[in-house]
Amino acid sequence: MHSLHSAQSAFCDAIISGVDQPLLPMLAEAEDVARRRLDTYRNNFIGTLSAALESAYPLVARIVGAAFFTEAARQFILATPSASGDLNEFGAGFGDFLGAYPHAAELAYLPDVARMEWLVQRVFYAADAPAADLALLSRIDAERYADLCFSVTPAHARMDTRWPLADIWRVNQAGFAGDMAVDFSSGAQLLIARRNDLVYVESLTAAEAVLLDLLAAGQPLGMATDGAIASDAGFDLGATLNRFVAQGILWQARLAGDNAA
Repeated sequence: MHSLHSAQSAFCDAIISGVDQPLLPMLAEAEDVARRRLDTYRNNFIGTLSAALESAYPLVARIVGAAFFTEAARQFILATPSASGDLNEFGAGFGDFLGAYPHAAELAYLPDVARMEWLVQRVFYAADAPAADLALLSRIDAERYADLCFSVTPAHARMDTRWPLADIWRVNQAGFAGDMAVDFSSGAQLLIARRNDLVYVESLTAAEAVLLDLLAAGQPLGMATDGAIASDAGFDLGATLNRFVAQGILWQARLAGDNAA
């Protein structure tokens, strides 16, 4: 007799490895029937996770084509067991996998495209921020502005890349009819954010990225502004703050030392 645990482990090993023989003695049916059943389970297993990957990485799939993506997904699935019953959680390491995947070596930008798409996935499913509360801005004196701290919406992510990912994202959106040319000599500081149930990928200036990163890390506005100005002496703080507030990136203000909500 085999324990339930040993049978389940052998079944999982057979599905992932493609080697059926160690499991077959545990199955009370003819070997040919057992192999057909295992093939069905294996195909469903690979197919389900491949579909989840394609849902998370549609831009990668579009760039490389169906045959390439199907095989890359299969290799990733076999090397990376799912750790969650939620298919939306599967695929976090696909960008790193593509970085080491020899068949993707000529597409040096592809791993970062995948990393961006995973952030898009995370932002899409992120929690909503509470209702905006920026009333403090109208109540305090101007000399206290440097002590302001902001809460940043959870439905955002930041990414720095040596590739023009915002442009790659833009020209690959459904219905895009503009110039498809992309300048691959420039990198980007990306802001990935959800607004009105849609996720946007946008480029920030270096100074804007520094400001947002420091605010997200809990630094007060004065210190965050100093960091942004060190990156660009001509940085327009007022315009940037107004845009971040209007976009819902900054949703709560408090004074340094006050308890965060």
